[in-house]
Amino acid sequence: MKLFSINHVRYYILSGKFKLIRSMQKRFLVPMTTVTATLCLLLCYSLHTVAGSPTHRAAFMQTPADITIRGQVTDSETGTPLPGAQVRLKGSGKGAASDADGRYTLNIPDAAGTLIISFMGYTTREIPISGQKEINIQLKPDAQTLQDVVVVGYGTQSKTKVTGSVAQVGEEVFKNRPIVNIAQGLQGAIPNLNISFGDGQLNRGGTFNIRGFNSINGGAPLILIDGTPGEINLINPEDVESVTVLKDAASAAIYGARAAFGVILVTTKKGKEGKPLVRYTNNFGFGKPIGIPSTVKDPLEAATIQNEAYRGYANTDAPGMPAIIDYLKQRKADPSLPELGVDASGNFIRGSNTDWYDEFYKDKAPFSKNYISISNSKNNTSYYLSLGYEKQEGIFEHATDTYERISSRLKVETRVWDWLQVFDNIEFNQGVYDAPNKFVTDGGYNVYRYLSLYANPYEAIRTANGNYTLAGMSVFGQLNDAGRTKNKDQVFKNTVGFRTNFFSNRLRLNGDYTYFLTQTRDDIQNFRMKYENRPNQVLNFTNPDYYSSGAADRAHHIINLYAEYEERLGKHHVKGLVGFNRELNQLSSFIARRDENITSSLGSINLTNGLTTLSANKSEWALQGIFGRLNYDFDNKYLLEFNGRYDGTSRFAKEDRFGFFPSVSAGWVLSNESFFRPLQRSINSFKLRASYGSLGNQLVSNYAYISTMSPYTISDLLDLNGALPLGVRAPNLVPFNLTWETASTLNMGFDMSLLKNRLNVGFDWYNRQTKNMLTKGRTLPAVLGTGEPKENAADLSTKGWEVSLKWNDELKLAGKPFAYHVSVVLSDSRSFITRFNNPSKLLTDFYEGMEVGEIWGYTTLGFFKTDDESATHADQSRLHLFPGLPKAGDIKFEDTNGDKVINFGKNTVDDPGDLRKIGNTTPRYAYGVNMGFNWYNFSLDVFLQGIGKRDFWPGIESAVFWGFYNRWNQPVYEHIQNNYWTPENPDAYFPRLRAYEALTTDRSLGAVQTRYLQNAAYLRLKNLAVGYTIPQAVSSKAKIALARVFFSGQNLFEWTRLSKAFDPEGLNDEIDNARTNGAGFVYPLQRTFTFGVELNF
Repeated sequence: MKLFSINHVRYYILSGKFKLIRSMQKRFLVPMTTVTATLCLLLCYSLHTVAGSPTHRAAFMQTPADITIRGQVTDSETGTPLPGAQVRLKGSGKGAASDADGRYTLNIPDAAGTLIISFMGYTTREIPISGQKEINIQLKPDAQTLQDVVVVGYGTQSKTKVTGSVAQVGEEVFKNRPIVNIAQGLQGAIPNLNISFGDGQLNRGGTFNIRGFNSINGGAPLILIDGTPGEINLINPEDVESVTVLKDAASAAIYGARAAFGVILVTTKKGKEGKPLVRYTNNFGFGKPIGIPSTVKDPLEAATIQNEAYRGYANTDAPGMPAIIDYLKQRKADPSLPELGVDASGNFIRGSNTDWYDEFYKDKAPFSKNYISISNSKNNTSYYLSLGYEKQEGIFEHATDTYERISSRLKVETRVWDWLQVFDNIEFNQGVYDAPNKFVTDGGYNVYRYLSLYANPYEAIRTANGNYTLAGMSVFGQLNDAGRTKNKDQVFKNTVGFRTNFFSNRLRLNGDYTYFLTQTRDDIQNFRMKYENRPNQVLNFTNPDYYSSGAADRAHHIINLYAEYEERLGKHHVKGLVGFNRELNQLSSFIARRDENITSSLGSINLTNGLTTLSANKSEWALQGIFGRLNYDFDNKYLLEFNGRYDGTSRFAKEDRFGFFPSVSAGWVLSNESFFRPLQRSINSFKLRASYGSLGNQLVSNYAYISTMSPYTISDLLDLNGALPLGVRAPNLVPFNLTWETASTLNMGFDMSLLKNRLNVGFDWYNRQTKNMLTKGRTLPAVLGTGEPKENAADLSTKGWEVSLKWNDELKLAGKPFAYHVSVVLSDSRSFITRFNNPSKLLTDFYEGMEVGEIWGYTTLGFFKTDDESATHADQSRLHLFPGLPKAGDIKFEDTNGDKVINFGKNTVDDPGDLRKIGNTTPRYAYGVNMGFNWYNFSLDVFLQGIGKRDFWPGIESAVFWGFYNRWNQPVYEHIQNNYWTPENPDAYFPRLRAYEALTTDRSLGAVQTRYLQNAAYLRLKNLAVGYTIPQAVSSKAKIALARVFFSGQNLFEWTRLSKAFDPEGLNDEIDNARTNGAGFVYPLQRTFTFGVELNF
């Protein structure tokens, strides 16, 4: 404890310490004690000013003749406080701006004047003072000039004064929709905010991207919940008030090293003025899987086609297939025969009639969601308390998965004095996913891949003894008997802070501290499965038997301190902000595994008796920076903004860990110019914007600049005690000057409102240059014994554009107001590598000039029509899978370079042989369409979302696409049935029946080519919601302020030219991975149908 005094008033400060990673450079990383002391001094000095005044009033530099007027500015319709409203004394230079709660304090010389109150988007009012000391003001929204107040870094700003690329949506995108996370509501709602899910697994959160490909090392936007980092996929959408996306460097620069690829700001709800509001919503419904592959149901037809495919490959019958075909014919004549026959050798003969996909998936998967909130703002205190619970069942018919989530939030804000407000924001969320093990072979096939191997209708699931067959065990045994995985994610977050205002709200000092804890627990119990190989012969499968338990705790400490000052001098308006941010992130994790479960009834490490494997990890990183922003505007016409941040990160060495990242932006509101007045009847507002800024990217591993040695177990040796000895791997080499990637963005755009503000248009064009990307270094001699160090040796250029159109209008229909709206968002981007260490320009790696996502492949000319035709065609033996010349019905490749040989040359850009750029995996022209109306208590909302252009290559392991062309015994899918080449069907899509044509990545069907390149563009009806609000005359009798019922459907329809084997939202983006891993083996998305009710009390 320290004691000091100012003007004979004593103050005490508790000394404290906030420890940062010790290796951080001392010249800039200010000790937390100093920061805390400085903050306390500012507060204490302010308090001293109050305490030292004879009247103990919170007034600064106030003359005895001054009169203090206080009050609050609110929306006349909703009671919502209006932050930043201007309150001025008419005919003088005196004025004040309302704070975050809409409150203002203004000192004036006499009580006989008139107040002028203005706020963007609202009608300006003039109110005589008439001796009043407290004047609460309600402003009416002006439909002709309505503009949003948007959330920006460390504050809010009128949309008319925003000079960067900023987009914001409100709670309307989440209402009446059966969604479990924010990402589902935001998909397609904001231009160039790209959200993907990959599959429909119950606990799957969205992956966020802003403005296309970021870096070869990956990269994601910074996500802040109420100003501090948070877990966006666990927040209840019902708690969200608005979501703001900062896209360009100028808007995001104030966040520095974490914001190189944009920022997403989520603002949660808080209590509002008026009566206490109790809000309850309930959703219940069901989902059904979509995109389920369709197979040939007739077992005899399927077996016959597979056998013919094998004969095309080996010129003989497939192993065991003649017996299966013969037995199926017998069962067709005599259905009383058992599903599994037995041959003379005592082996099973498969003769079932099983619809595997129908057995595997449910028709309906129920879910329910409940939410309640209580909120109010009264007597200088506001509160918001919410609690949500939801439960979903999965889509498996056998031992399905479940997901449960609890979400809760408490926000309390109270004004201690006119100049001081304190707040606390507490959040607790928990998600528990309980699922059957879908991977049981330690990195082998998952259950979806096994389904694509064994889903033949003649395969039986169980034998007459009730045991699984090999096929049944591989699919249903995994779900029922292989054990389960339980994943629990918990988030606890508490932010405490204060807001102060002085000098009629011109000076504001703010600070907050956040403790953010995420905890993950994973428990896996895996049992060895069994199957009946021959009658009465039960074998163990090779999958391991073990119990595993893992835990990861991540604690994140955040401190923010910042001050704002603004001043109006006539037509000049200046606003400045300076601040300090410090973060410490600590991770601790472990995993323990022990083989051989003793019992299946309980799961525990103690109930195993096999080999034990342990591992643990601890790491931490820290970030510290000072930041500032300066805004200037003249007469609401000419806008200028400067942002800058000086950041230091522990992820780089001392000499390279600091960077300064500045930005500048400007705007010109042409519609406020006198020469624009003749156009204002049609164009109500028009603003030009431009910005340029640079940001650093610190997303590298925590200790990339430190050379490390890692221990490992030598598995082929024993020490003197009979144990496996430990070894140490050679240390890796590290670069001596590893430092930031930097992303510099030039952005230009405009905002325009037309036709009495019914039509709003926004457009942006940008050019982002990502420099010094971390990548592999120069090749070193192999005798070195370790790999080459990474270097900042690659550059990337991304250019794109985005547009948004919004139309809102109201007319009379049958004498009732009919309000309707239509909005469209559309965006595009392309990225090119401008520097990379690949002098040969090998096509297997990045190279200078490469467009990210490009697909190189062969051009096909259909099929050979006759056997003789191939003899005169260019030599394509390099691509032919089997000896001899191609035959009629085989793929015919084009000799694009005219050398009479089909090959890939040196596989370089300069010598690609017959390879050409045939497509690109990058999704382009992402769009969303939202439209709806309200009339006579009824409402309808429709939301469409899609991708306008995208190519996709199905890898060779995409069995749901290739079927028996990959392996002869894989199912016959309906899109192949009657669609393969025969002399009678020469225009078929697939070649002649021949197994293994799609077995290798560089030959025949497995070679990337134009014929089977997929068009993955799509349009999906994401949501349709119909609602009805019960008339208040009826609901009020039950003391219900609002009663609303609604129906909502999600993922109702899709239009795409993509093969039915795939879902356009479940594809692998990486062409190199898709070549070998395949696609289609994912948890399907669902069509959901929801009924709901909303009640307000």
